[in-house]
Amino acid sequence: MTDQGRIRNAASGLVVQDEHVLLVRGDWPRPGTWWLPGGGQQAGETLAACVEREVFEETGVRVKAENLVVLREYIQTNHPEGHQMLSGAGHRVDAMFRCRILQEPPVLGGPLEDSVQLGVEWVPLDKLAGLRTLPPCLPAVITNALAADPGRGAVYLGDAYA
Repeated sequence: MTDQGRIRNAASGLVVQDEHVLLVRGDWPRPGTWWLPGGGQQAGETLAACVEREVFEETGVRVKAENLVVLREYIQTNHPEGHQMLSGAGHRVDAMFRCRILQEPPVLGGPLEDSVQLGVEWVPLDKLAGLRTLPPCLPAVITNALAADPGRGAVYLGDAYA
């Protein structure tokens, strides 16, 4: 059941290496969906610490959060074609950080993968546009974030889904 009055803060990691982006794959909310590793912020945790923890839990890759590149909201009632959030919240605020790899495991896979997660892969950047992603605007968001001047600061996308 969705609690439309509940807001969930979250952080996602934009991890890029050799023209590939680190993505999680699953069958939620539809089969064959891809998304950035990340998840909900815990009490007493900074958003930067949240993304570092979540990327490791889902992928096994240890990262350092660097620049905040995108701040995006998802208000479920504004997107009837959208998805119901696993957290039960009706409103999510997601901070996307560019992350630097500190340590990569020999085989991808984290110790606390999400229940809907089926795998994690390095996906070529030039293949992003052909994937079903969550949110659907993710390929454009990633492309724009990577093309931007690193000193630009974060971009606020508002309530963006499509």
